[in-house]
Amino acid sequence: MFTFQANGKNYEAKATFYTAYIYEMEFRSDLIRDLFGVQTAEQALEIERTGDGEDDYRIVKIDFTKVNWTVVAKALWAAVKTADPSTPSYSEWMKKTAGVNLWLVQEELGNEISECFFRPEAAREEA
Repeated sequence: MFTFQANGKNYEAKATFYTAYIYEMEFRSDLIRDLFGVQTAEQALEIERTGDGEDDYRIVKIDFTKVNWTVVAKALWAAVKTADPSTPSYSEWMKKTAGVNLWLVQEELGNEISECFFRPEAAREEA
């Protein structure tokens, strides 16, 4: 489970197998394929060093085409709905939701879903 901010408040999001089910029922598509199918090995940020200090960097380029941001929003809704079943429908939730840093949420959501479905420890235990 992780928390994120939207509308000036904190919300919880949780990934379970039920999250994938909610996503599939709502969007008639596969959560894992949609979310991870757009991943590439390329870095989406180009950062340039501007000095010798730890914080002496600046972002030179952000490539927003490397992530399907609509899928991130859909997956986030499904994870919020998993954590709180009283969450309204996707359409209603989208109408009322603003002020989310999808760049940070995308990373946390990806980690949460990976931990749920692709735990490396489980594969090592079987070997």
